[in-house]
Amino acid sequence: MTTEPTRHSTPPVELPLRWEREPDPAGACPDCAELVAARSRARARGDRSAVSDCNVLLRRHRQGHR
Repeated sequence: MTTEPTRHSTPPVELPLRWEREPDPAGACPDCAELVAARSRARARGDRSAVSDCNVLLRRHRQGHR
């Protein structure tokens, strides 16, 4: 008994990469400064997931500065 591979009639969809600018800290906010420092440490150790997490937290935190 052999299994035939699945064949698809259309090529896979290619999604574009999102190249957004990293968020900047808001003024002299110590919480923003700590998130930027944590992001730098994560980048230095090659932890891109933590860099992304810090960017998300910075964006959400900055919303409180508006």
